[in-house]
Amino acid sequence: MDLTTAKQRIDYLVFAAVVLVPFIFFPVGKNADYFYAPKVYALVVITAMFLFTLLLSTRSLNRFIKFDRINLLLFLYFLLLLISLFFAHDIKMAILGRAYRVEGLITLTTYFLLFLAARAVALPEKKLFMGITISAALLSIYGIAQYYGFDPLPRDFIRGGWKVAFATFGNPNFFGSYLVLVIPVVLHQFIIGKKNIAGIGYALLIYALICTLTRSAWVGIGTGLAAYGILYGYFYNNFKQDILRIAVSLLITGLAIVVFNISAGNIFMSRVQSISHDAQTVMKSGQKVSEDVINKSGATESGLARFYIWSKMIELIKEKPMTGYGIENLMEPFGEKFGSESVSQRLGFGKISRPPDKAHNEYMNIAASTGIPSLLVYLVFIGLVMKAGWIRIRHSNAYVPLMAATIGYLAQAFFNISVASVAYIFWVFLGLISGYDFDEAANDAGHLIRDEE
Repeated sequence: MDLTTAKQRIDYLVFAAVVLVPFIFFPVGKNADYFYAPKVYALVVITAMFLFTLLLSTRSLNRFIKFDRINLLLFLYFLLLLISLFFAHDIKMAILGRAYRVEGLITLTTYFLLFLAARAVALPEKKLFMGITISAALLSIYGIAQYYGFDPLPRDFIRGGWKVAFATFGNPNFFGSYLVLVIPVVLHQFIIGKKNIAGIGYALLIYALICTLTRSAWVGIGTGLAAYGILYGYFYNNFKQDILRIAVSLLITGLAIVVFNISAGNIFMSRVQSISHDAQTVMKSGQKVSEDVINKSGATESGLARFYIWSKMIELIKEKPMTGYGIENLMEPFGEKFGSESVSQRLGFGKISRPPDKAHNEYMNIAASTGIPSLLVYLVFIGLVMKAGWIRIRHSNAYVPLMAATIGYLAQAFFNISVASVAYIFWVFLGLISGYDFDEAANDAGHLIRDEE
């Protein structure tokens, strides 16, 4: 297979992963996994096709897989995940993932392969960004309809009574994480791309985000939009030309908040105010958040429960700092060590008592699952990717929304978990902002300059 054909195929695969896979879910059977496993199966197929394309392009393999610092760090991170398997509480679960999570080593490997695939193709800005705009708008319409009590599709045993937006992602937190990733892209299409349809999409996405009632996502989008504004102002300050669209964007955001808050009985403002309430409760309790404090505060489902879980996860990390307890293996050691104190979590708005299976902080979760060394490698890897994005953003405004989306996701990750229905998009964005094609174009430009001299 020639290089051009191979790149086109990989381009299609990346497009399918970001634009089409979010729609995949299988609402059949009351106890089945509607949301996570179906998407993972699709990702396995896509990454298998990517590997098959590489197999048919062995002569050009060095154009698709390069041994630069970013890929070497990714390989080291993968190696540390492999080593952690030997220390896992349940090695089978570490490989295949927990039921209704399905984010074991196999799923993580699909993320890494999608990252490599995204690095290997030129940023398909127009096609990809418009695809994201359309698909995200459709998913937002579905999520908004769910919030207002209309869902034509069957519900499983967990989500039967939910009146909140979660679309095809399985949880309002996860839908919120997805929206944090795509909103900067849609906003960019409206402001810089001058696509009026993207303005409608932005309004739908913002309203859907509010309908998730997810504070971590609100923090994430606040950070992401702030990053977008700073990057736009620093690199592409065209304020006079774009002022009308910027003003319209701000108006859309403000109207969405006001309309929702009035129609929902001030619930938005109550959720925002609860952030400071939770923080004050923690400070008053001397940062010792017991389950009793959580239950008396009335904040079981989110804020204080996270402080409680984090305090216990730190204790678990101290016991196995180098290897952790294994991918997807935190529930059992948490229950064994803190069984009598296991927080009564809320999944959505249905209450269930059990130990948490994740740290509700992606960075802490990595340390507890696979060890502090793997967390350090991951953070350095992220740092190098962001550095690469910073270099690319100087030459193309197409990288502005991807960088902003990544920053927003990294911010919400302090309060949320990695999940199979969303995390793969984050990894694709990482691949796009550190793609090889930019380096090749820069090298070609350098050769031309030298030839002219």
